[in-house]
Amino acid sequence: MRKEPLSMRSRLREEFYTYCAFWIAVSTLPALAVSYVVVRISNHLWLKLLSSRYPSVDFIRNATVRSLLDTNRNQGIINVLLCIKGILNVDDIKSQLSQHVIDRRNQNGELMFPRLRQLLVSYWGNYAWDANVPFRADNHVFMANAIYRGRPVNDANIQDYVSDVISKYFPSDHPPWQYIIIPCVSAEPKYYILIRAHHLLLTGKNSLNIGDFLLMEQFPNRCMNQGEQCHNSPLSKLFPTPSALPELWSKVNENLSNVWNEFICEYDPVESPRALKTLPGAFHVAGLVFISAASALRELSKKRTQDRDTSAPVTAAKFFLTIQRECKRRNLTVPKILVSPLVTVDPRKWPRRMLETALSTSKTILTLPIKIRDEMVAVNQLRTTGQVRQTHTLTWKYGDLAQLFVKATSETLRGMKEAYRAPWKLWTDTIGADDGKRHLLQTISLCGRKVASFSRPIPRANIDRAARALGVSSTDIALFAATESLRAFFEHAQSDTPDSILVSARAACEDFLYTFAEGNGKKYKKYQTGGMVCLSIPVGATPRRIASVVEEACSRQVALAGAWAAQARCGALTRSVPSPFARLTLNVLSRRYAVSYAEINAPMDARPRKTLWGQDVDAVIYWRPPQANISMSLTVIQYADTVRLTIMADARLTPLHTVPTTRWPTAIEQLINRIDQQLARIAAQTQIPPTIPQSRETPTQSTPQTTEVTQDRTVPQIIEPDPEAIETREIDNNEISEGSLMPPTTIPDSPPPTRHSFTYE
Repeated sequence: MRKEPLSMRSRLREEFYTYCAFWIAVSTLPALAVSYVVVRISNHLWLKLLSSRYPSVDFIRNATVRSLLDTNRNQGIINVLLCIKGILNVDDIKSQLSQHVIDRRNQNGELMFPRLRQLLVSYWGNYAWDANVPFRADNHVFMANAIYRGRPVNDANIQDYVSDVISKYFPSDHPPWQYIIIPCVSAEPKYYILIRAHHLLLTGKNSLNIGDFLLMEQFPNRCMNQGEQCHNSPLSKLFPTPSALPELWSKVNENLSNVWNEFICEYDPVESPRALKTLPGAFHVAGLVFISAASALRELSKKRTQDRDTSAPVTAAKFFLTIQRECKRRNLTVPKILVSPLVTVDPRKWPRRMLETALSTSKTILTLPIKIRDEMVAVNQLRTTGQVRQTHTLTWKYGDLAQLFVKATSETLRGMKEAYRAPWKLWTDTIGADDGKRHLLQTISLCGRKVASFSRPIPRANIDRAARALGVSSTDIALFAATESLRAFFEHAQSDTPDSILVSARAACEDFLYTFAEGNGKKYKKYQTGGMVCLSIPVGATPRRIASVVEEACSRQVALAGAWAAQARCGALTRSVPSPFARLTLNVLSRRYAVSYAEINAPMDARPRKTLWGQDVDAVIYWRPPQANISMSLTVIQYADTVRLTIMADARLTPLHTVPTTRWPTAIEQLINRIDQQLARIAAQTQIPPTIPQSRETPTQSTPQTTEVTQDRTVPQIIEPDPEAIETREIDNNEISEGSLMPPTTIPDSPPPTRHSFTYE
């Protein structure tokens, strides 16, 4: 989207606000540090008091955003629905679930997921796990009733059936998870599995991933590099990836490692026996003590990593005993330490040292001009060609390191500039984005119970083709259809349609759903969690206008995305801010951003998966639970070659919660049809045969000559089409249905597309 350049007064005002916001943020850092210490100490003392008062339960130490927002009426329950092709065999499902999840044990013979057998309780506002409850797997893994409201469960009423199950709370006397097998009547054999789990089962110690419940075959983590393997979504590129800083860090580590290895080979008797041939001097003894301390520290760290649960804490006495043992290995005794100063100052070595010093000084003075010349030539070669042929120069040895240092400095300066502007951008893009007008989703009184629905599948190839034709991403196409579906929701609710909708958006790769917790699954899930951005999406905007909004938000809200990722990885918010203040802030913000949007992206070559018992998975439907004052949660999930929209909303919005999932695929199909019509019209124009006029022949009587024929041809050329040729072309009312996809008004500042077409000039 093209913007008019700001005037000098506007730019000065913006710089002044940026300066003030930065120093206000800096002035709050000491208070935030004090708050972190106070919160940590108070939480520790409070949990210690509760543990002494209720010794039979295990309190949850680290709070998350969802646990802060949890209430008895509004619980964060993850729901996933699997559609599986094949004949239902309940025994195979229960056997795999018991073997992989319920009864799975670790190397020590202990249960890997003991929380599945424990009851989630709350004392004085703090969650705890109670293991002193009877556990029966039949209370959690069971076959659902095949009849719903007098009719067999089939594809026509499966959504109503699942929504009715999701709207119910967990029994208060059972662990908070369910594995419901739903038989289905259809032309081909298939059935459904509904997995429901409390979010605290998926976080913290002894937790599991969603993929453990899904019991699907594992593929290699192809989404580690989301920019190349996963779908090209702007929501997955919220952080500018530095390149020079990590490379510089690896180079420095490599050089330090080489220096350390040379030092070890020179002074360590364990690695170099020749170091024991002479008595060590004072500097040699200091090096041996340093090597022994490093070896002791490495050994203690290795033992602590291997036996984290059973190893005793490392004390100073234990550390010094380990150093003493390492010194003994190197034959460093007390007499050698006492004699080492005398060995260093031995007068018999002075004449030789003085002669060596004089010779080295003379050689340096004589060769210094040649070295300076070679260094200057090497620097010039590095500057012009990027390669140095003088291998004896310092430029050849450290030139790459110097260039990396310059690039890393440039990246650091850019990061400092972004940090300077981050507070003002964060304020304007979150608090300042609200225009004060309220719509139905922001003003409705929530009851806490949830209802759910999902759309029919749309081929990914069609969405990608539409995105390429308009020069946007598939995320922009999905968001465009989402705004159209929300507009249909407001129209069916007979409510005023807002000019824009405030949405909190995020994206994740499919491995977030399918990865097992065993191995590096928990670490991958923790560190691959992306950030979040806040979008103000105009209702009725074109896909290109939405693309510009998303692009601008992703480039401006790096601080918000980083803060949210830091909270997901290490709990930065919940550990630094008192929980009442954090809960109040999140409730206020969620009242404004009452709609949440998420994407589960898959690689371009994704294929259908199989269950661990060998049957094909036809569809995976995932719902993110809305909490606090969020009234509707939209999730676009890609599975194999299809895309769906799922919605989980507050029960007060029923039955209107099905309107967006019904409208979303229709909006995409209408957009694709409009694009196909435009492309077909352009292709039809290129197929018009060129006009070839008849040439006149003028014969000569003297000698027969070849007749010259002049032909006037019209040659097709590649030219830039009208920027609004697809999005804003007026079409006759007979060609457009009542629920036309394209908005009734055009956006004057929408960016021109980048498309080429064959037309006649």
